[in-house]
Amino acid sequence: MAETNSSGEVTLFSPYKMGKFDLSHRVVLAPMTRCRSLNGVPGAAVAEYYVQRSTPGGFLISEGTLVSNTAAG
Repeated sequence: MAETNSSGEVTLFSPYKMGKFDLSHRVVLAPMTRCRSLNGVPGAAVAEYYVQRSTPGGFLISEGTLVSNTAAG
């Protein structure tokens, strides 16, 4: 059962079941293209970026991709 606020509404921080995943809240990090992957290969800086933004039971979508080499920035 989802947690609700005092008026009985589901809140942003209520748990959510998404398919087989039990999320602890409803905050989602959407995919972004920040162009930190050198030559299109994600490295330690990209991994650290997502570690800093992760939460137990949270949901985040990793990097979007560029449609061409000239699409960045």
